Amino acid sequence: MNLFERQTTINDRATALTYQTSTVSFALSGLINKDYRLSFRQNLNLILIMTAQQIHLIDRLLHFHDPINRTSIMHRVFIGQARMIAGLWPQFHEKGSLEFFSDKQLEYFQYSDILSDNEIHYPRHSLLWEYGEEIAKTSDQSKNHSIILLTSETYRYSYIDNSDMMHFIYG
Repeated sequence: MNLFERQTTINDRATALTYQTSTVSFALSGLINKDYRLSFRQNLNLILIMTAQQIHLIDRLLHFHDPINRTSIMHRVFIGQARMIAGLWPQFHEKGSLEFFSDKQLEYFQYSDILSDNEIHYPRHSLLWEYGEEIAKTSDQSKNHSIILLTSETYRYSYIDNSDMMHFIYG
């Protein structure tokens, strides 16, 4: 399935978004792991955090651009990601993955903006900046601005500045 082809059903759209979150999570995690030599446990935690962040980012984008289908799509993305994580790492059985993703959703709701008004100079207190800080902390690189900016730019490139993705999100 080509992600950016117009998907006709809610299930197809959710499946495509589930695979997108996995692809970006694994790619960015591998990039950070290559530079910082993380342990297996840190890398696993990094993938989980990145996946949870992208689920929330997709939820926010759907909230703004496709509110009618948002709940149906997000329910399927949650379940799909939980099953994918549980399939790769059985110690994170599906129920545990769902709880983890739900807890992260609540945590991320405090950030009202995906990008800050002053994003070019210092994008603090935006959702993307906070994601970067959490990833830096997870990889024992607290306040490492290169990881923070890499994360922000990766998510921005993969979703917000990606016209194909935004066209897909619009439904």
